[in-house]
Amino acid sequence: FHTVYVHGLVRDGEGQKMSKSKGNVLDPIDLIDGIELDALVNKRTTHLMQPQLASKIEKATRKQFPGGIPGYGTDALRYTFYSLASTGRDIKFDIGRMEGYRNFCNKIWNASRYVLSHTEGHELYPGEASLSLADRWIQSRLEATLSEVEAAYDSYRFDLASQSLYDFVWNEFCDWYLELSKPLLWDKGSAAAEQLAARRTLVEVLEQALRMLHPFMPFLTEEVWQTIAPLVGRQGDSIMLAPWPERCPEKLDGESEEEIDWLKQI
Repeated sequence: FHTVYVHGLVRDGEGQKMSKSKGNVLDPIDLIDGIELDALVNKRTTHLMQPQLASKIEKATRKQFPGGIPGYGTDALRYTFYSLASTGRDIKFDIGRMEGYRNFCNKIWNASRYVLSHTEGHELYPGEASLSLADRWIQSRLEATLSEVEAAYDSYRFDLASQSLYDFVWNEFCDWYLELSKPLLWDKGSAAAEQLAARRTLVEVLEQALRMLHPFMPFLTEEVWQTIAPLVGRQGDSIMLAPWPERCPEKLDGESEEEIDWLKQI
């Protein structure tokens, strides 16, 4: 390896160093697949260097995880660690953050279903398209996010990169653009050129966002990309082999961003 990234020490939710003797170790496989309470207690109290601590560890475990640990999935676990990996700081692992990123995975899945429902079976290319204010805005925000993520990558700030992608996908693409697209796509009176532009924008922005997200959450993005990519004319055995999105500075649109910011305030 020509570059090695050294992260901080991963501590438990109370800031204590994880160790077998303390009985506060969290097995990543248990976080991914889930584990029942009794099995978790047994794992934490077996082969202790200080057997007299077993009852204390059992009590603490039952208090912290009364229902055991539900399965959060690999992508949610990975994204949690990226988000916590601030430079020069130990990582205080918070299982509640992982629940939030599991919800993020669900958000992406549901957004993808919405996009597919409005693009599959439609002729997207060629044809005359007329970009709406919302289309121009989300393309501008995608370009700005790509710039932010690349800068964060270059400085090894994976926490900043993951936060930029989270804000773009959840807040801007899902919460705002998808909602703004609905009147256009659901209103039979909308111009065909505007509907075509909305469909193209939906699928193109999602496909590029998936490529940006892939290093952080490889499994979900691979699954969705296999269905989305053909709609924009991309072919390939895996998203791993797809190129990183190209910069298009001409898509930066200050006017549309000001207009949508005003709309958000209203």
